[in-house]
Amino acid sequence: MSSKTPSILIVDDEDMVLSSLRGVFTLQTDYDVHEANTPKAAIEQLERTPIDVVISDFLMPEMNGIELLKEVKKLQPETVRLLLTGYADKENAIKAINEVGLYHYLEKPWDNDALLNIVRNALEEKSLRRALATKVDELDTLLSQHGELEAKHRFLEKELEMAAKVQRSLLLTEFPKIEGFRFANLYQPCEAIGGDFFDVIAKGANEDAAILLVSDVIGHGVQAALTTMLLKGVFQEAASDIETPVDLLNEMNRRLHAVLPSGMYAAAAVFYLSSESPEISFSNAGLPYPFVLRSNEGRTDEIVLAGPPLGLFESGVLPYECRTITTATGDVMLAGSDGIGSIEGDGAAMFEDQELRRVLGELAGKDGEVVIQELMKRALEFGGDRPLPDDVNLVAVTRT
Repeated sequence: MSSKTPSILIVDDEDMVLSSLRGVFTLQTDYDVHEANTPKAAIEQLERTPIDVVISDFLMPEMNGIELLKEVKKLQPETVRLLLTGYADKENAIKAINEVGLYHYLEKPWDNDALLNIVRNALEEKSLRRALATKVDELDTLLSQHGELEAKHRFLEKELEMAAKVQRSLLLTEFPKIEGFRFANLYQPCEAIGGDFFDVIAKGANEDAAILLVSDVIGHGVQAALTTMLLKGVFQEAASDIETPVDLLNEMNRRLHAVLPSGMYAAAAVFYLSSESPEISFSNAGLPYPFVLRSNEGRTDEIVLAGPPLGLFESGVLPYECRTITTATGDVMLAGSDGIGSIEGDGAAMFEDQELRRVLGELAGKDGEVVIQELMKRALEFGGDRPLPDDVNLVAVTRT
């Protein structure tokens, strides 16, 4: 770790909590401890002071902990973000893992030793990432200065192109024909290879039902792409014997938790549909909530259902739940990763916050293929000439 004294910012609207946490770090560490009793005060502190770790309460006036940590991520992207929650706020902690890049969450009342270990590990990892980034920069400089390495660089580019072809071959080229439903998809990685994935398996003796998987593996590049290959195999094998979304996610989580390295996980959602019913049942494992564009009513419904990402926790620690979506002719169910919502416009505004729901409302009544193509077009217009910050993965299911 660097010789610079680490700085900690504690944010809580309860003076007793601030005092308690300040005492823990003051007595047992040499950290530079800052505190704020409102999110506004915390933001002002971050605007003028570099901070290594922010520990925020979830329930606060003005804005909650997730909203505050979103601002922390914008102001100081490398700052480690921790969330203090009550037992009833576990769902929000799970939500924060994807939305704000949460490093860890702790339940109140916390264990002081566990808290200190988490902060020490976080600071160590941040220091290592910084050192690694420095080494990568030095390597990039050497590569640019030594022409003899250009041949190897071209070779690596060819290898990456081949890896991209292999990954594209994993994606469906044709959806199964399920009477009463029509599928459409859009997949665009932000790099040559990505971590987003979708798959559909036909079910039933007459293949008149299907299970749809939409997923988003953490990170980008080779590691994420390799995880999607593993995810495809686990999904297809597990789905051959299991149909209910909850049971399927439980089995996939059990298998992935056993083999994925620490810190790797996949957000996913599973949908079951059949030609015999207008209903779609689904379970969620950390993916953004799906939308249903209602054709007759001209409105958009966001189907709220949370669940822990695959591979992050042991099975049974946090349960998965199932919800049923009833569709009418012309309705479109839209599921996808957070990639399209993370496209940034002017002033760091995000498409999810500024435009996503309004655009979907305008597209209610359109076919699923039109919905995803127009949605992507509007998102790219919103982002201007900026490169995609994340993979985009959208799947639309139209009730016919």
